[in-house]
Amino acid sequence: MSKLRLVIPLLATLPLLAACGGRITVQVLAEGAEAEPVDDVEVQFLPFDRDSLFAVMISQASTPEPAVPTDLQEAADTERELRDVWSAAESAWNNVRDSMRTINTRLENLDQRSVDYRRLFDRFGDLETEERSLNRQRQSAFDRFNEMQLATQQRVDSICIVIDSWEEATFANYGDVEEDLLAALGQEVMADTTDADGMASESASGGPWWVHARMNSAAGELYWNVVVEGASSDTLRLQRENADLRQGVRQRC
Repeated sequence: MSKLRLVIPLLATLPLLAACGGRITVQVLAEGAEAEPVDDVEVQFLPFDRDSLFAVMISQASTPEPAVPTDLQEAADTERELRDVWSAAESAWNNVRDSMRTINTRLENLDQRSVDYRRLFDRFGDLETEERSLNRQRQSAFDRFNEMQLATQQRVDSICIVIDSWEEATFANYGDVEEDLLAALGQEVMADTTDADGMASESASGGPWWVHARMNSAAGELYWNVVVEGASSDTLRLQRENADLRQGVRQRC
């Protein structure tokens, strides 16, 4: 496949880069109500849209992209739901066990004849009963999840081999095409890793720039490819709201 067939159409879609410089600052935040900063996430700053480049290469592939069978995708979705049920049951069980440990520590420092001791002792007994029930629930939830996972794993492995083989052939010269694009734009791909505050930044001249990162979450892989016009004093926050959520079979490949 000619690199020119890839580079020229993509260059035509890119705005000209301005000369001004500055910094692009990013903060990666965890999924959920707390939105805690996430460290050790690689963030790339690219002067072109990598998704557009992938789309061009896919459109010029010698064979169509392999499709995941509908029933296998549905099985993978069910497996994810069962995993979430198990995870919730595991969390509830652990919370009760933490409460039991806290009460046990307090009991060790109380007079067994005191009212507080009897009250906490009774509460510990109630938690023991709850813990046994939750333990059965979490084990049952795990068994259902594990059974579904084992039932689908061989088919998932098989389709992943097909997908990996197709991607290897389709994107074989991605590195060369990217190198030519960067040379034509007079730019380079930059990268930084988020710190304890979830922050990453790079000096950037011109624009636009595409900020790329990915991170696994309980719901699936969060994938960011967010365009910014150029350096700014504002911080770009990468969170669930501006991410693509990737789930199912392809996420496991």
